[in-house]
Amino acid sequence: MNRKTHAAAIALALLPCAVLAQSSTVVIYGKLNVDVETLSANGPNASDTRKHRVSSNSSLLGFRGEEALGGGLSAFFQIESSVGVDTGSGTLAGRSSAVGLKGPAGSLLMGQWDTPYKNSTLKLDPFTNKTFAGYGAVLYGNSSPTVGNIANRQAFDRRQKNVIQYWSPESKSGLKGRLAYGMGEEKGTCAVACDPRLLSASGTYEHGALTLIAAYERHDEYANTATVRTRDDALRLATHYVYGATTFSGIVEQLTYRGNLAATGLPKAFTPGNAAAVKVRNAWGAVTHRIGSQLLRLSYGQSADLKLDGGGPGTSAVDTGMRYWAVGYAYQPSKRTELYMTYARIDNDARSSGDFGTAALGGMTAGAHPTGFGMGITHSF
Repeated sequence: MNRKTHAAAIALALLPCAVLAQSSTVVIYGKLNVDVETLSANGPNASDTRKHRVSSNSSLLGFRGEEALGGGLSAFFQIESSVGVDTGSGTLAGRSSAVGLKGPAGSLLMGQWDTPYKNSTLKLDPFTNKTFAGYGAVLYGNSSPTVGNIANRQAFDRRQKNVIQYWSPESKSGLKGRLAYGMGEEKGTCAVACDPRLLSASGTYEHGALTLIAAYERHDEYANTATVRTRDDALRLATHYVYGATTFSGIVEQLTYRGNLAATGLPKAFTPGNAAAVKVRNAWGAVTHRIGSQLLRLSYGQSADLKLDGGGPGTSAVDTGMRYWAVGYAYQPSKRTELYMTYARIDNDARSSGDFGTAALGGMTAGAHPTGFGMGITHSF
């Protein structure tokens, strides 16, 4: 065999490998976000809750990949794990992890994933994954880790297990949406008969510097009693606008809980009486301004007194509101590294025991006012 023939044979042998390399990709990525914090609570009912701690704030390690199947269709996967840099803890595939197909008509995945309701506005919060100061302190009803149905009834900040999701492609006009259904695998495991299910949907419109968002989520039979079936839902409207070096974001939402109101899990003491439903009304806004490699962050939110539908004499939901605000400064020496400082405070009314969201202080009593200060570093790869 001459040299040319030998070279051609080698090229043909390597051709399948070359095609495979072009049609299949796997990416390793991650984010480490660690800070040192001082948190405390004061007020007429506050106990000694001062804490000094190092926190690993949603630090993660992930693998994602895609394989072209032909005809514009691709298979994809993601396995994302939490990484407790502060303690060495972590859960394999404990974050959004799934496998699916995508093509011109959109994407379909199965696994566990942030619901469309949760995901719809994550990018609006300048303190997302930036320690205790995230907007989960005032929105969602409460923050929740990866859960299935039934668990954490009050929370609409969910990474749902056993979920099927569809993501539409973005239209030429800038419109896209997501739809999710949480399978009722807990049926038969409740204390009383139940058929729990989750439905979540979101729509996003982007036009230049403006973004408009609407999201809805419904939980069926998460806390049934022998005589009552529960049904809870949430509706959210949001906007985001970029003006030069400044961004503005705003969210309003209403959470409604129906049935078995004594077991909503809300951090608010109220007397439902015979009320058919209780409503939580939240509002939040933020401003971020960039000066070169520096960022200034400010956010404010409030949760109004609960609103009861009916209930008769003795029903009470007064003094159940709360207010939250946070300020922050960040320096970004590169695209992947950020040094930051954050301060946040919550002012609870007399019958509210609101706490920070994903990094709560804990042990909160009604009327207490938690505060927190942190300094840390975020590095992405």
